[in-house]
Amino acid sequence: MSELWQQRAKAYQSEILKYLKYVLNDHLVLALLFFGGGLGLAYANWLKTLQPLPNYGLILVAVVSFLLTLPGQPVLLFKNADSVFLMSQEKNISAYLRKSLRRTLISVLIPVGIGSLLLFPLLALAYHQLFLVVGVILTVILGSFTNVLIRYQGCYFAGPRWDRKITLLIDAIIISLIIRFPLIAAMLMLGWLVLEWQRLNHLMESGSFNWQAAIDAEQKRMGRLYRFFSLFTTVKNLTVKAKRRRYADGLVKFLAGKSSMFSYLYSIMIVRSGDLGSLMIRLLIVGMLIVAYSDQEWLKLMVGALTTYLIVIQLVDVYRPVQANSMVQVYPVDAEMAQKGLLSVLKRIILLSAILLTLAGCVTNWSFSFLGWAIVVQAITAWLLSRWLVPRYIKKINR
Repeated sequence: MSELWQQRAKAYQSEILKYLKYVLNDHLVLALLFFGGGLGLAYANWLKTLQPLPNYGLILVAVVSFLLTLPGQPVLLFKNADSVFLMSQEKNISAYLRKSLRRTLISVLIPVGIGSLLLFPLLALAYHQLFLVVGVILTVILGSFTNVLIRYQGCYFAGPRWDRKITLLIDAIIISLIIRFPLIAAMLMLGWLVLEWQRLNHLMESGSFNWQAAIDAEQKRMGRLYRFFSLFTTVKNLTVKAKRRRYADGLVKFLAGKSSMFSYLYSIMIVRSGDLGSLMIRLLIVGMLIVAYSDQEWLKLMVGALTTYLIVIQLVDVYRPVQANSMVQVYPVDAEMAQKGLLSVLKRIILLSAILLTLAGCVTNWSFSFLGWAIVVQAITAWLLSRWLVPRYIKKINR
């Protein structure tokens, strides 16, 4: 099992490095340098306004510290077939898990270390003594390790000692003690870590391993990684799953309008899709933030029109898989219904985008002049998209 872990760890590392060369490209690195410099300057100026530290400063330290203890998913590297082919090796799975645990704890130190480094100036303002600052950072590190151990216990049928909600409550209570008693919080977190380590050791020695739970946890972790990498390049191993989202039923009804077969189908595909729906929301949020915080009226109008354009360009591709389905060609309905259904859904998306972007722009620059120009620009954008660009795209696919 140790050799199997070494093989899979090397394959996993090579795969991550293959995608990282697309993620950490020159443009992104340059943008991150400028963004990091601007954020650091803003953070430094903000810290100057906190002298002396206000009452909410310690509460902010506790909240950030609690959030830093949460990351850390087990790096298990299991495959779907392991529940069958490795079943005979269940007695030796502890050797595999110990190496996996070591790898996970090392990976957890990266976000916790970066977060603690960013939090250090605020901790210095709050405590003024180095040993108290070290106590807070130690509490955060021990808390993150404890949460990792509890997640590994979930790979066994016996599971963790407490429910996840109770675990988070205990974590929050101990972290809250750093406001007044950082060293006591560190000792309590150390004691909790020892208890969870003993339980995990007991499960590794005599517990029954839950293969399906471990495989599902690893698939979810890799799915999150692949979805992140898919923002920069094509990922072959990414599987898209449709999810039932009850909270979005109202949005589906709005997009479908006078529900026809295809308009309802396109609405469901956009909202339930893990790619299209989230992409639309991300573009809309980014566009609204830029429009809201910009002081230049012309920039607000340009970003608003560009955001609407990008949303439609990304969502119009929902027409392709529907038309590629051979069953659609034999439906006893008019072929133009699919085109009319898509145009109906996109028009409603354009309307929703235009309203939200205009309202975001009015937050910092309310005037009838801006409101009028925003309506004109969005109307022109909607006309060009619905009358020219989308019909041309549909004709190109139907050829």
